[in-house]
Amino acid sequence: MHALVTRVTRIDDVTLRVAPPLHLLPTEPAPEKQLIVAVTFRTDVGRRWHAVGGGATIAAAIECARESCPDDAVWEAETWNDLYGD
Repeated sequence: MHALVTRVTRIDDVTLRVAPPLHLLPTEPAPEKQLIVAVTFRTDVGRRWHAVGGGATIAAAIECARESCPDDAVWEAETWNDLYGD
């Protein structure tokens, strides 16, 4: 959401409302930084699982992806690639 700001100009006791230039000012904070990663997980017996996760940090994005792994094993992140974000 943005707020509209106008400029008021006074010329010889006549007030003119001039719309341009318009400035859009943010009225809500900027969204938190978001990273999206593709992660390959592996178990100690060699099973692999591929998942995508997101978060404010790489660690948070990997943990988000880990939530989709099956519950029957311990999954360790083997590799990951940035899909979106810095």
